[in-house]
Amino acid sequence: MNVLGISGRFRDAAAALAVDGQVVAAASEDCFTKVAGIGYGQTGGFPTQAVEACLTAAGLSRGDIEQVAVVDDGETTSEVVPTVFRTDDLRGPVLIDALRADAVQTVASAGADAVLVCSTEPAAIAAFVREGDEIRPKGRPASGDQLMSAAGRLARSLGVSTRNPFQSLDRLSIGGESEFQDELTGAISWQDGDRIRVDEDHLSGLVNRVGESLAGSLADATSWNVRVQNARRALAASFTCRLAHLVRDAAAGLCERSDLQSIAFGGAMLASPRLTTELRRLVGDGLSLAVVPEPAGRALGAALSTRTKPHDRLPGLALGPAFSDTDIKRTLDNCRLDYVYEPDWHRLLSRVSKMLSQGKVVAWFQGAMGFGPRALGTRSILCDPSSRYARQNMNEYLRQVPLDEPLPLVFAPSTASQCLAHPLPSSLTFVDAAVKEEWRDRLVAALDWRHYVRVHGVSASQAPELCDLLETHARHTGVPALIETNLCGPGEPVACSPRDAVKTMYSSPIDALILGRFVLMKDYWLLRNNAD
Repeated sequence: MNVLGISGRFRDAAAALAVDGQVVAAASEDCFTKVAGIGYGQTGGFPTQAVEACLTAAGLSRGDIEQVAVVDDGETTSEVVPTVFRTDDLRGPVLIDALRADAVQTVASAGADAVLVCSTEPAAIAAFVREGDEIRPKGRPASGDQLMSAAGRLARSLGVSTRNPFQSLDRLSIGGESEFQDELTGAISWQDGDRIRVDEDHLSGLVNRVGESLAGSLADATSWNVRVQNARRALAASFTCRLAHLVRDAAAGLCERSDLQSIAFGGAMLASPRLTTELRRLVGDGLSLAVVPEPAGRALGAALSTRTKPHDRLPGLALGPAFSDTDIKRTLDNCRLDYVYEPDWHRLLSRVSKMLSQGKVVAWFQGAMGFGPRALGTRSILCDPSSRYARQNMNEYLRQVPLDEPLPLVFAPSTASQCLAHPLPSSLTFVDAAVKEEWRDRLVAALDWRHYVRVHGVSASQAPELCDLLETHARHTGVPALIETNLCGPGEPVACSPRDAVKTMYSSPIDALILGRFVLMKDYWLLRNNAD
């Protein structure tokens, strides 16, 4: 059966296509509309371009779709599917509960016996267990409205965005230690096995006491008072770490009640790196996470929600549009650009490694586009972390974010275990990992105040070209990892097509762009004379 999954009526619209219970294509609508995080309610009531991209990638037509599964966002109706997609063979569309979509995607990601979904929309913590070939809810979801309200109030008190308070507090926690975590234990806890208890008066009292002890407002994000900034970071870090304990306690209760051996975690709350890092410390290195915990990942769950064997694993996330050398050449010629074509793959890798070792920022466009908001090795911007100027080049000039914003690293598979104090996470989500002392000088631009780096896994089956480059660069320079961010401008969706990549390169501080085996550089002399 060919099942089309749709999610994101109000924001983060996405589509995924499953054929006989296996996801074969997925794409986000904002990659085509070029409006970050747009919902399909703002694009005509259906993510048409994302759906067409999925059909093209799978080699199917509209008439081949046998069922449409739509994630229920509260006001979603069965009239979502436009007339042009309706056929006599089409079943549905059927509405899929958002929490169930998260759970199905998480099981497909991790293959666990049970799932704990920590959702922000709706705000809830819900347990699901696998019974035979079915994924069923375990009890009623615990409402997270109080938790969301507390996070919003704390975010407001600390002068950060309340749109997604969990991510805002996670970002603010950079550079902070969880010194108030014990005091938050009485304010946030897991009660009676299925209920979240939040004492907002206790939380507000703590914030007020900390604020009164300082000569400045905690809500002033631009304050020059070092003590105020340290207190803001410490409160955010304490809340995030306390939240990780809450999630751990909920999982422990689920395992105890159901006699389970393995459990995975999903939901948008787990898109916060500091939270997942702390949860990994509590649960262990075997922590299993959804590959796309963000709301866009629900499209995967919707596409898989009707299959008969929900325990099959996702093959990877390189599920988007792909472009041949002919497609790339046609775009470059149409743009009247000068380029070099390098047919020798190993020679191309050596050339890119040399650029990176010289401190250049290189855009990397290879294979099928990855699905989700993180760089996955196919649409990336790369930089060598051993360069003393890499942090300024990436954060200040390219990403236009604060200088202390973590720079995600991707490690060469053969060297990760030598560099990190803990095993490289198998999940594609971000976690922070300690770097062994002897390797820190080669990763200096990506180190934080604790000598940690933010990392995510890389799969040779999903991004073989990037794995080749990582191994080549490690062999030539001794640098075991590369800084990797999304191929896009500040606040923009990820580049999907070769034309998008070219536009991003020439409107940003990127020095070179590698599209398949085509090389573009802003410096004409280097393009023609730096082949070796």
